[in-house]
Amino acid sequence: MTPQPRPRDAFELFQAHFDQLLNPKHPLVQLAGQIDWDSFDAAFKDCYSLGHGAPGKATRLMVALHYLKHAFDESDESVLARWVENPYWQYFCGYTHLQHECPIHPTSMTKWRQRVGQEKLQVLLQQTVSVAVQQKHLPEREINQVNVDTTVQEKNITHPTDSKLLYKAIVKLGRAARAQGIALRQSYVRVARRASVRAGRYAHARQFKRMRRELRKMRTWVGRLIRDIQRKAAWFSDPLKTLLTQGQRLRDQRPGDSNKLYSLHEPDVRCISKGKAHKRYEFGQKVSLATTNRRDWFVGAMLCEGNPYDGHTLSRALEQVESITGVTVSDAYVDKGYRGHDYHGQATVHIAGARSKHLTPTQRKRRKRRSAIEPKIGHAKQDNRMGRCYLQGLVGDAMNVILAAAGANLRKLLRLLPRAWRRWLFELIRTALAPIPATPQHLAVA
Repeated sequence: MTPQPRPRDAFELFQAHFDQLLNPKHPLVQLAGQIDWDSFDAAFKDCYSLGHGAPGKATRLMVALHYLKHAFDESDESVLARWVENPYWQYFCGYTHLQHECPIHPTSMTKWRQRVGQEKLQVLLQQTVSVAVQQKHLPEREINQVNVDTTVQEKNITHPTDSKLLYKAIVKLGRAARAQGIALRQSYVRVARRASVRAGRYAHARQFKRMRRELRKMRTWVGRLIRDIQRKAAWFSDPLKTLLTQGQRLRDQRPGDSNKLYSLHEPDVRCISKGKAHKRYEFGQKVSLATTNRRDWFVGAMLCEGNPYDGHTLSRALEQVESITGVTVSDAYVDKGYRGHDYHGQATVHIAGARSKHLTPTQRKRRKRRSAIEPKIGHAKQDNRMGRCYLQGLVGDAMNVILAAAGANLRKLLRLLPRAWRRWLFELIRTALAPIPATPQHLAVA
């Protein structure tokens, strides 16, 4: 059922209103009045059924909680815990009186994300860009020039090694067999734990022959478990089929293979090398980000499934920027990884390091601004939960990068609002103290 208006509590009649308690100059109070909350109701109304089930949670509450979560680097549990303690957060979510209990359970945020989907979550990013344009923090003439770059959004998995993966497969296969009532000949959990420890110690001591011997034992035990389950299972549930397929895939893969399995609970994780000196390999998914060339506002964020070549993601990235901002991109500034790109639109693609003799001084200056997206990506990873994705599957990766970009823009809006307030107050004082110009009537009286 669609979200219904929250019923008023009789106790609120005896409470002080937030307008009497909160500071109207606070950035969250000002920003709450600048965001078009009704646009979210219109965007998400198709995600609810009419007249079926319990009423949904208020759209403004769920949207504002996701904004706060990614703007202040909180989890689903911690953002709700801080919400109870912070009246400014409650006002930002649409409440008028102090609340002493959280209105939702942390799992409601997961269910709401699954209900809305990754495509409609772009509205959160689009609204932050609209507020920046309306408040004149982002001139419209600057939106058509963007910086585009890719990075890796790591998944919340441990560093994959053959011994850890094989031991985890043995444990999961034994657990799945017991859940289905299959009596295994041997579970191999105890001996596999010892073999995994020995393999790690041999690798640390650079005794690779002994390490490979322990890995061969573990692969043999995984194969025995798979065959034992296949012989004794009367029927195969979908989770058991998936686990058997993953176990066989894990048993057959070798160090030099491509498209390897790096996690049993996140099978879509890829091993990506971006040429970093401090971190040679990263395990996650590649994402593409787009910012404005001058003021570094996020105007695009998307998942690049399957670790494609950077140049083959440019066309989709610019299409997303145009759909979010409604402005046709005229210039795209990229690094050398985009050589041989697949974009054939009207925008001019400026590749770093290309010849610049025919460019004007302004165009050279804009090209030098391409590298400004690098620290912006670093801040999004450090401050807006893009450094490690805790959401499940590829859908979770796509949602997390969009919400991280929206949270980064919201954090920037909160930082700029006090400056806008001071600028407005300065203009008001200057206008009040300005001398009154002399008019013909004043001259005649003089």
